[in-house]
Amino acid sequence: MLKSLWSGSVGASADADEASCSRAADEWEQDLSWLCELDLGDFHWGHTGSHFYVEVTYRAQIVEVSLGFWVKPTDAGWVVAGPSTLW
Repeated sequence: MLKSLWSGSVGASADADEASCSRAADEWEQDLSWLCELDLGDFHWGHTGSHFYVEVTYRAQIVEVSLGFWVKPTDAGWVVAGPSTLW
Protein backbone atom coordinates (compact mmCIF):
# COMPACT_ATOMS: atom_id res chain seq x y z
CA MET A 1 0.00 0.00 0.00
CA LEU A 2 2.83 2.42 0.80
CA LYS A 3 4.36 1.83 -2.62
CA SER A 4 1.03 2.68 -4.28
CA LEU A 5 0.75 5.88 -2.23
CA TRP A 6 4.35 6.81 -3.07
CA SER A 7 3.88 6.17 -6.79
CA GLY A 8 0.51 7.92 -6.90
CA SER A 9 1.65 11.00 -5.05
CA VAL A 10 5.33 11.82 -4.72
CA GLY A 11 6.73 9.59 -7.47
CA ALA A 12 4.16 10.29 -10.16
CA SER A 13 3.75 13.99 -9.43
CA ALA A 14 7.42 14.83 -9.83
CA ASP A 15 7.98 16.87 -12.97
CA ALA A 16 11.32 17.27 -14.73
CA ASP A 17 12.58 19.88 -12.26
CA GLU A 18 11.55 17.85 -9.23
CA ALA A 19 12.80 14.55 -10.69
CA SER A 20 16.41 15.47 -10.02
CA CYS A 21 15.50 16.06 -6.36
CA SER A 22 13.33 12.95 -5.96
CA ARG A 23 14.38 10.22 -3.60
CA ALA A 24 16.34 7.14 -4.64
CA ALA A 25 14.30 4.07 -5.48
CA ASP A 26 14.36 2.56 -1.97
CA GLU A 27 15.01 5.67 0.10
CA TRP A 28 11.30 6.49 0.41
CA GLU A 29 10.85 3.21 2.35
CA GLN A 30 13.44 4.26 4.92
CA ASP A 31 12.53 7.94 5.29
CA LEU A 32 8.76 8.17 5.63
CA SER A 33 8.70 11.96 6.10
CA TRP A 34 6.80 12.30 2.80
CA LEU A 35 3.78 10.75 4.55
CA CYS A 36 3.33 14.02 6.45
CA GLU A 37 2.25 15.66 3.21
CA LEU A 38 -0.53 13.12 2.56
CA ASP A 39 -4.04 13.82 3.76
CA LEU A 40 -7.47 12.30 3.34
CA GLY A 41 -9.98 13.98 1.06
CA ASP A 42 -13.63 13.20 0.39
CA PHE A 43 -15.11 9.77 0.79
CA HIS A 44 -17.64 8.10 -1.47
CA TRP A 45 -19.87 5.09 -0.88
CA GLY A 46 -19.72 2.31 -3.46
CA HIS A 47 -22.82 1.40 -5.44
CA THR A 48 -23.68 -1.55 -3.15
CA GLY A 49 -23.36 0.42 0.08
CA SER A 50 -20.98 -2.16 1.53
CA HIS A 51 -17.75 -0.29 0.84
CA PHE A 52 -16.44 3.25 0.57
CA TYR A 53 -13.47 4.99 -0.96
CA VAL A 54 -11.36 7.77 0.51
CA GLU A 55 -9.50 10.17 -1.76
CA VAL A 56 -5.87 10.81 -0.91
CA THR A 57 -4.29 14.23 -1.36
CA TYR A 58 -0.61 15.13 -1.59
CA ARG A 59 0.25 18.77 -1.03
CA ALA A 60 -3.49 19.55 -1.23
CA GLN A 61 -3.91 17.97 -4.68
CA ILE A 62 -5.96 14.82 -5.21
CA VAL A 63 -3.76 11.95 -6.35
CA GLU A 64 -4.78 8.98 -8.49
CA VAL A 65 -4.84 6.61 -5.53
CA SER A 66 -7.83 6.01 -3.29
CA LEU A 67 -8.09 3.86 -0.21
CA GLY A 68 -10.93 1.35 -0.20
CA PHE A 69 -12.66 0.01 2.91
CA TRP A 70 -15.39 -2.58 3.41
CA VAL A 71 -18.11 -2.34 6.04
CA LYS A 72 -18.91 -5.84 7.28
CA PRO A 73 -21.49 -7.11 9.75
CA THR A 74 -20.25 -9.41 12.53
CA ASP A 75 -21.89 -11.02 15.54
CA ALA A 76 -20.58 -8.14 17.68
CA GLY A 77 -21.75 -5.40 15.29
CA TRP A 78 -20.24 -3.72 12.26
CA VAL A 79 -16.52 -3.54 11.48
CA VAL A 80 -14.49 -1.65 8.90
CA ALA A 81 -11.96 -3.78 7.00
CA GLY A 82 -9.20 -2.65 4.73
CA PRO A 83 -7.63 -0.59 3.40
CA SER A 84 -6.86 -1.57 -0.12
CA THR A 85 -5.40 0.78 -2.69
CA LEU A 86 -7.30 1.58 -5.84
CA TRP A 87 -6.19 3.38 -8.97
